[in-house]
Amino acid sequence: MTIPQEKQQPSLLIIDSFALLFRGFFSMAMTGNYMRTSYGLCTNGIYQFTKYMLHAVETFQPTHVVCAFDMGSQTFRNEMYDLYKANRDAPPEELVPQFDKLRDLVEAFDIPCVGVKGYEADDVIGTLAARFSKQGVPVNILTGDGDTLQLIDEHVQVTLMKKGFGNYETIHLGNLEEIRGLKHPFQVVEMKALMGDTADNIPGCPNVGPKTALKLIDAYETVDGVYAHLDEIKGKLKERLTQHKEQIYLSRQLATIVRDVPVDCELEECRYEINKPKLLRTLEEFEFKSLIRTIEKQVI
Repeated sequence: MTIPQEKQQPSLLIIDSFALLFRGFFSMAMTGNYMRTSYGLCTNGIYQFTKYMLHAVETFQPTHVVCAFDMGSQTFRNEMYDLYKANRDAPPEELVPQFDKLRDLVEAFDIPCVGVKGYEADDVIGTLAARFSKQGVPVNILTGDGDTLQLIDEHVQVTLMKKGFGNYETIHLGNLEEIRGLKHPFQVVEMKALMGDTADNIPGCPNVGPKTALKLIDAYETVDGVYAHLDEIKGKLKERLTQHKEQIYLSRQLATIVRDVPVDCELEECRYEINKPKLLRTLEEFEFKSLIRTIEKQVI
């Protein structure tokens, strides 16, 4: 027997929107497959996003869903470090128009699109996760970004999208150490402070890779702990840690997800209830024939 949503224990799925959009776009673009509407709009990113989202909702059965968005490339982190993410290429021209179209699509599902200028989607995710976790609401973050593992707590888990459709790895307090070798979620940040992150152009400490960083964090728990016991560390590693201390602490700041962004979003706004005619109109606009058939069959 299906329990009516209003009587179910609330649970929230937070979707890292652009992470899914980029994944969807490149999964098809790699084979040279660019879906286009009859009026020329490239839609492979938003098409795959929709498939990912529908599959995740079916798999995890949340009562509430919200989508977090980036609001431009410049954030407070660029003010802290002007080279932050400066190594990234511009998105493909076929993808750019899909950024705004993605919001249209999400809004057709009556799912809130939440973003705050000057902050990244991760900061919005961190704020929402912290807010609803404090209310005792189970939160599941759907992303491809391991940075969000720092947000795990008693009520928050992270589901990472792996290679292949519908292939997930869900990480929570019970398996974090087994999977990542870390005793505490906050150590995700401590690790990145030491080893940096080439994807985000976070410098870290030169010549300190994941193995060395993990050994240091396992022994001393935090970057502060490393420097409190610097005399125990020998040779070139000690020299590098001493020479690049300021850079390491900057990296820790850059890697830390903010959890107090001014986000105006309450749980009830996120209730997952599809307005079928409204959604079908948008899917028809994008000429998603197979998804229209799916919605017609599965959504009451």
